[in-house]
Amino acid sequence: MAFQTDKITYQDAIKLGKDTARVKIVEYYNLACPDALNYQEQFAFFLDPLVQTGQVQRILKHYNKTSPRLQKGNVVHDYINYAEQENAYSMVDQYMRSQNDWAQLDLDKIEAYLVQQGLIKQDNSELAARVFEEAQAVGVGAVPTIFVGDQAFVETVDPTLFKRAIMERI
Repeated sequence: MAFQTDKITYQDAIKLGKDTARVKIVEYYNLACPDALNYQEQFAFFLDPLVQTGQVQRILKHYNKTSPRLQKGNVVHDYINYAEQENAYSMVDQYMRSQNDWAQLDLDKIEAYLVQQGLIKQDNSELAARVFEEAQAVGVGAVPTIFVGDQAFVETVDPTLFKRAIMERI
């Protein structure tokens, strides 16, 4: 599949790392996606030191989807406070890794669960709409879709190819 990577922006995202990083990794995912959980569990520890040393910047874009399971992730996306980037990432990591707990709830119970956890609903509707439009323009259909430069990794990410794509650009 050909992606229109020139349509990718670095806006409307949680950014980890410096804007001057040599390698930019743009990640479109949904917090209720099992493949996104696998990606986070498999690659966060690999990426963290590269982000810390300024070599890599992660740009996380939460992509609202219509499938029943992923609609639950859409609800959680509404509780991400993008104004506090570091806290936003901690929240995303926590809810990504605990998706096997909350994603089992009925869709109409997710919001009450989040409020019970002490989260405050944010006004992310315009941001979500912009990310959706961008993802459509880029050609992103499935989540997660991860871009390292122009190279795309869709759904299940091959560890060897992913790490090679990053290390070749550093």
